Amino acid sequence: MKKILAFVFMLLVLPPSGGLAQELPFQREICFGFLSLIPSLTVQEVYDDNIYYGNGGNSRTELKESDWITHTKPGLLLDYNLNHRGSLKLGYDGDFARYDKHSINDWRNHRGLLDLDYQAPGGLIVKIKNMLTDTQDPYGAPNEYGRGRRTMRWFNDFAGAAGFKFSEQFKTLTFYNFYKQRYDSKIDFAQNYTAGEIGAGGEVKVADKTWLFLRAYSGRRGYDTHRAGTTNSNDASYGWKKVTTGLNWDSEARFEGELNIGYQWNSFENSLDKNKLAYRDTSSWISNTSVRYLQSATRTFTLSFVRNMQQLAGGQNGCFTNTALGIGLRQQVSPRILLLAGCSYAKNMYNSQYAFYAHRKDKIPLAQASLKYLISDWLAIGLGFNRFKDSSTDRINEYRVNRVSVSLDMNPSFLPRRPQESSSDEE
Repeated sequence: MKKILAFVFMLLVLPPSGGLAQELPFQREICFGFLSLIPSLTVQEVYDDNIYYGNGGNSRTELKESDWITHTKPGLLLDYNLNHRGSLKLGYDGDFARYDKHSINDWRNHRGLLDLDYQAPGGLIVKIKNMLTDTQDPYGAPNEYGRGRRTMRWFNDFAGAAGFKFSEQFKTLTFYNFYKQRYDSKIDFAQNYTAGEIGAGGEVKVADKTWLFLRAYSGRRGYDTHRAGTTNSNDASYGWKKVTTGLNWDSEARFEGELNIGYQWNSFENSLDKNKLAYRDTSSWISNTSVRYLQSATRTFTLSFVRNMQQLAGGQNGCFTNTALGIGLRQQVSPRILLLAGCSYAKNMYNSQYAFYAHRKDKIPLAQASLKYLISDWLAIGLGFNRFKDSSTDRINEYRVNRVSVSLDMNPSFLPRRPQESSSDEE
């Protein structure tokens, strides 16, 4: 408790503006012609009442322990404007977590970004986005593996697209996506895999700044290492086909992001697993929607809707379908006060040949809110709260987590982008 009181005191005694800000070696953004450098630093103190995601059961994996966690998050973004033809971004952000009582759980997270978005005068389109992450965090993988346990791993997520804009009404794109993850510990080898897919699609302009698209993909996931009893001849490697359609918007529109829905077919490469149980091909409708609506210069709404199929492990005959809906609000209450609020609801439906997975269902609601106060152009303080739980038919997997945080943000991204009232397609 003394630790958090000292931290709050430090926030309260900082000068509101002037003096100290003038002495800092950087400002909100440093510009050299078309190049912008945006450094940042956040120091955050979090009280987490369930650091292991436990439910108070007897086994060690179900311990329900609380702790204070100090996060130090440095960041740097280099943004090069390609003379109104797009941008090239290089970035780094880190998260160094230190626990007050359970220091054995200390972890660090490094993430690097390369993001190229370019459109040539003749109509050529090139998009490349690569995210490399090296982490030990306990938040789990997309298939919830390792949740609540400090787990050393790295993963690389690459998305590339190239195409041609034939006119102001029509363009085509080809896609290549690649994902690879590696765990450091031998007990996690069944989670090491490489996945890649290729695709093609077309887009037609259906309204001002609004495009309708149709895409088709083919991909494969192969597991690279195995635990005892699992080999290339009986692991859960599989391929897929999928088609998607939806809407996206030009960058200067009031809407941003993509409304995306489709259907996917998964087909396993092996017929039987290590226990001689048959793999069963699966299919489902899918979605990967993330839309932001800039209602005004001070208010932004967000909507996310995701539905996908998650394979449990390379040697495990089972998967679950994840469906998640989230909404959020970003409200600038005054020139110096920012409110962020949101909620989401996720549901996991398991499908497996193993009895303990066969009929499992998980429901995961979440609510969160934070308030930031801008002390000066480069400094803000914040208070936050979030609460989430997993209500599972498999009682051992149930948990509930509450977190309260206070933060100090240097060079924060505080102001939303102002929507433009009009724009021109002329270059």
